[in-house]
Amino acid sequence: EILATAAANEALTEVVDMGSTVGGQGVLAVRVTADADATPDGSRPAVLYASAQHAREWITPEMTRRLMHYVLDNYGSDAEITELVDSTELWFLPVANPDGYDFTFTEGNRLWRKNLRDNNADGTVTTSDGVDLNRNSATKWGWDNEGSSPDPASDTYRGSAPNSEPETQALDNLFADVGFEFFINYHSAAELLLYGIGWQVSTPSPDDVIYQAMVGTDNNPAVPGYDPD
Repeated sequence: EILATAAANEALTEVVDMGSTVGGQGVLAVRVTADADATPDGSRPAVLYASAQHAREWITPEMTRRLMHYVLDNYGSDAEITELVDSTELWFLPVANPDGYDFTFTEGNRLWRKNLRDNNADGTVTTSDGVDLNRNSATKWGWDNEGSSPDPASDTYRGSAPNSEPETQALDNLFADVGFEFFINYHSAAELLLYGIGWQVSTPSPDDVIYQAMVGTDNNPAVPGYDPD
């Protein structure tokens, strides 16, 4: 899907292999911008839309996939989309956790959440394996055991060290290379619009006023039925 979409939209797309997973798969993103081949990565203001950091959240790759096609299909006919693609970079990462995502399509593993790190090195994947990639980032890693767990059997196991996982390293390297203005990380399972600093409960950031303007309030959320926090 990624390669075919890029091949059909060569002037506007670049496929970027961000790195490899624990299992050796490529982590692929699609960069959408005008004259993509001739424009260096990060030369325009950029946003990253990412999905399936948690393997079982199947609706999120479809969200990112459809958004990518919406942008490409409307370029040249919709003035707003055309201006957006001409002046910015829109990065689409449909599956941030390819190993785990594939694993959810195997018998009995539909609700697998983590990557496929073999924590005990026994050559098999059990409930004691895997790292929650959304808890593995280096910033404030392991701050407490409320938002992440030191237990390898936990769905929120944060890994053995900050940025221990190649999937996390791939994302971190992309952040450093491009310098995104915004990162939108799609998850499912709760109707929430989450923003700001996530390493501690109720910790404000200087950017909160911006996020609040974007996502709305409890009484008037930007997306009806969703809870901004």
